[in-house]
Amino acid sequence: MPPLTWTTEPLAEIQAFETRHSQSAASASFMWAVWTIDSLHYLDDIDISYETSPLASGGHRPDVIDVAHARWATSGCVTAIDLCAAGLGRTFCGNQGDHELDLVDLTPSTGKGVLRKQRRATLPATALAWVDGVQADPQFGTVKGARNWLTHSRLRRHFTMQTSGPPQRLKLELSTKLPVRQVIEDARDCGTRLVTSFIRLLAGW
Repeated sequence: MPPLTWTTEPLAEIQAFETRHSQSAASASFMWAVWTIDSLHYLDDIDISYETSPLASGGHRPDVIDVAHARWATSGCVTAIDLCAAGLGRTFCGNQGDHELDLVDLTPSTGKGVLRKQRRATLPATALAWVDGVQADPQFGTVKGARNWLTHSRLRRHFTMQTSGPPQRLKLELSTKLPVRQVIEDARDCGTRLVTSFIRLLAGW
């Protein structure tokens, strides 16, 4: 498949945002988010090619490839969202330290609730709605859950060995058993949808 064609041109919107706010660090975060989404579409092409091939790329085991692709997809999706939140933190929340804010830093919480409430009060209404919409998005919740399991846990895997034909794909046991191909598609579609909506909002800030 060809590279992603963005419905709203990211570079123009990001450059205009930087001109208005003189915030190069935020603009850099937004561009990294865009490139991260582009990389998920590149991964999608690689994964489709792998799925239709009778041989594992480079002789690597099929289960190794599946876990690598699933980690790339889920972490890429979550990273792109966090990069958008980081730019919001730089522009509207006064974040100037070495640590970038992420989505969780802009959502309500009982732990650091006062600080997060202060940050949320500085966000434009449409930015706050985007943050809360992402947090409530069921597809994003699934992708983030998969990312957390793949990063921090020994995820249960279901795999059947075979000697011929296209590679047997893993199923990752989350709340249900999800095929790796579905995990990759969900991460690609979720990240694209949420970052695209974010880029469209930039013109109003």
